[in-house]
Amino acid sequence: MNEELFQFIWQTGLFNSFELKTSKGQKVDIFKRGNLNTNAGPDFLNAHVKIDDTLWIGNVELHTHSHLWNTHKHQDNPAYNNTILHVVLKDDMDCFRNDGSLLPCIALENKIQTSLLQHYDFLKGNQDWVSCAKRLPLIDQFTISQVLERKSIERLERKTNWVKGLLQQSNNDWHTVFYVSIARCFGFGINGNAFEQLAFSLPITIIAKHQSNLLQIESLIFGVAGYLTEKIDCTYHETLRKEWQFLSKKYHLKAMEKSVFKQMRMRPGNLPTMRLAQFSKLIFNSHHLLSQVIEETDVKKILNFFKSPGSEYWQTHYVFGKESKAHSTDLSVSSMQSVLINSVVPVLFVYGQQLSNESISQKALNILHQLPSESNQIITNWSQYGIHSRTAFDSQALIELKQNNCDLKLCLNCKIGSKILSLK
Repeated sequence: MNEELFQFIWQTGLFNSFELKTSKGQKVDIFKRGNLNTNAGPDFLNAHVKIDDTLWIGNVELHTHSHLWNTHKHQDNPAYNNTILHVVLKDDMDCFRNDGSLLPCIALENKIQTSLLQHYDFLKGNQDWVSCAKRLPLIDQFTISQVLERKSIERLERKTNWVKGLLQQSNNDWHTVFYVSIARCFGFGINGNAFEQLAFSLPITIIAKHQSNLLQIESLIFGVAGYLTEKIDCTYHETLRKEWQFLSKKYHLKAMEKSVFKQMRMRPGNLPTMRLAQFSKLIFNSHHLLSQVIEETDVKKILNFFKSPGSEYWQTHYVFGKESKAHSTDLSVSSMQSVLINSVVPVLFVYGQQLSNESISQKALNILHQLPSESNQIITNWSQYGIHSRTAFDSQALIELKQNNCDLKLCLNCKIGSKILSLK
């Protein structure tokens, strides 16, 4: 047994505490196992333990074997003098504190169910899509709901940490935060970093000066993205290129390397040129977009703020200079929902926190509850194991659970894993 599992067993109380005795035969009653210490020092703090007739309040140290107390030099460290109990799997030697006093020790080797160890080995060793797949039918719906609630909030917190960092980087300029956040979303994963770099290279203060002129907005965005540096046989491209040459000199703007934007093995509608065209149209249509989002209460209307069809040229082109059949340039509904989930919700949540306006933060959570579930392979796989997603709040939880828990086999950090370990 490793110390991670042993620590988990003590923390959750998954052992038989009946008739506990120290290695010297003293009766032990555990009233409080203590609080897990994530810093240096004893493993659990502020434990309440009665040994014979004396109640002790102090710290608990755990080892798989008692001799590890000496191996780790705790006997030489005064910080461990307040250790009231040494909890081990196997007791193989007496241990003493720095002040010379004998450290009471209890061994749990025969107090832990064999089934727990078997469940743990099963979770850590199998190669199913998620380790608990074959045990999931044994878990009650309330526990699963608790896990999903927690994971959805954890995912939102990770996203809000990025927003908070961006807010600090932009000197608390919320318009810049929203602009960069939306831009990153238009990269839709594979080009997220490139779009974020574009937004930082093209300040919103410059775009705002050309808010009413779509051609100039397109020339700025495509120019900074590196798509207007070379001359090609296309009248529209040449118009944008000439406008870019003027505006880049006026604002001292530099073009990115076009190669930053990935386009291999993409559907035509997902090509960077299409996303840049849609982003340009969104900027053109977005007068005080953040204020509109904050004030609007209808999620469907908020969704439509991001419809942003590309300009007329892009209705018959996917790339510059190569005509194609007529097609829609609207963002798909799923893409608009993605922008709300990954940009609007985190920004609104932090905005409400910063202003101490709970209704705005709650609105962010309400959007997740009102949007339908995302549709991807992760959500499909979970449904095959009986866990279904109805809303974006659910799907965000399931994505978080899979990517940052199950894939890392952090079963001990999950209530589903805890439940499985406690099964008989």
